[in-house]
Amino acid sequence: MAGRITATDAARRFSDILSQVRYQGLEFDIVRGKEVVARLVPAAPPGGVALDRLDALVRALPRLGPREAELFARDIERGLARMRPDAVAWD
Repeated sequence: MAGRITATDAARRFSDILSQVRYQGLEFDIVRGKEVVARLVPAAPPGGVALDRLDALVRALPRLGPREAELFARDIERGLARMRPDAVAWD
């Protein structure tokens, strides 16, 4: 359950409130009058796949049949043939 805090108090204590959300996982309903106008909650963790699960994910991908693999390889070769090394900007 989220704690309730007035918009005025949230503005006055914003840095402290953010720290509580970030480090303690607290949530706050921000109230104006009697109405909740916003909720401050911890950010969701970034999406993606953990490295220790990457092998299993790749193994679970569908496999190309022989014909699809041949066409894919041909597409890659054509794309590489069209690349111009001088068009790539290296820093």
